[in-house]
Amino acid sequence: DAAYDLFLERGIAATSMESVAERAAVSKMTVYKNFRDKPALLAAVFEHRIKTMHLPDLSVGPDLNVSLVRLAEFGDLIVSACTQPEVVRMTRLMMESADEHPRLASTFYTAGRGKMVKRLAAFLKSLTERGALSIEDSELAAEQLFASWAGLSELRQSLGVADPPSAEVIAKRVRYAIDTMIRAWPAGAAAGRADKTR
Repeated sequence: DAAYDLFLERGIAATSMESVAERAAVSKMTVYKNFRDKPALLAAVFEHRIKTMHLPDLSVGPDLNVSLVRLAEFGDLIVSACTQPEVVRMTRLMMESADEHPRLASTFYTAGRGKMVKRLAAFLKSLTERGALSIEDSELAAEQLFASWAGLSELRQSLGVADPPSAEVIAKRVRYAIDTMIRAWPAGAAAGRADKTR
């Protein structure tokens, strides 16, 4: 929590391992013993934050409807977390220093949104393997779905022209994006596309 608080206050790039040790009231050696460098510390902070989100199980259910309920719950929590003011601020601070600190920027993405997109891609791939959908590229579909869920909320918040979206707005956006995906990739759609290309 000391590192997370400092990342929010100063930005990730401006937070030193020494300042984390000082805030946590431990020695610098203790911090380095647990985290070899700042990217490792950042990854651990994200891992901890993701665990505290209590994300629902994103496994495929016995039928498409149960699976979609799980997907919507997952989407609601993800968008709610990504649009919290402190998360928007941390993202903005990381973007501002990404050119100077590419390893930190890479870790920031991989340990945060990148990890969520991978979970989403695995879920969509499982739905396709079970014949519930016919998604040709689960990674691309996961990225598009994630982007549709978030919309432009984070950008508007970063620019100071909007507040975080309400739970109702988030739920509406998440369900609309899921409905759009279902219409785009219904079961059997891949076979139909293959027939059209012959």
